[in-house]
Amino acid sequence: MTSGQQAGASGTEDAGAAGSGSLSPEQIEERLRAQREALAASVDEFASRVDPRTQAKEAGEHLREQASAKAEHLREQATAGAGRLREQAEAGAGRLREGARRWAEQAEETWERAKQGDSEASSKLAKAAAVAGGVVTAGIVLTRLARR
Repeated sequence: MTSGQQAGASGTEDAGAAGSGSLSPEQIEERLRAQREALAASVDEFASRVDPRTQAKEAGEHLREQASAKAEHLREQATAGAGRLREQAEAGAGRLREGARRWAEQAEETWERAKQGDSEASSKLAKAAAVAGGVVTAGIVLTRLARR
């Protein structure tokens, strides 16, 4: 119950009591003073609710709370996403290591066969050397172009 409603309720009760006997001027003044105070409190409460500064302050607090909640949510999402990315990166790195190990084994086998005179292995080594040379050359050219 607001202070205005309390004043109205007490005024109604007092009116019932007033009907049972006459009030002295002091009692009437006391009632009027109490009602004025209650009315002033109600007006002050209402004025603070409709005051633009108060509304702006409350809106600012609300926006701060929303921004804080959103930031916390985004932090949680980023943490979860980072964990997933870390797992995917570890899995990908494992696959790359396994692929590199297989290629190294194949290269070693091809090298051994080429040393034993296998013409197909020698051809593969020549092609691999040409590709490696092309990659190195392309890297040098791209690096120089990027510096310009």
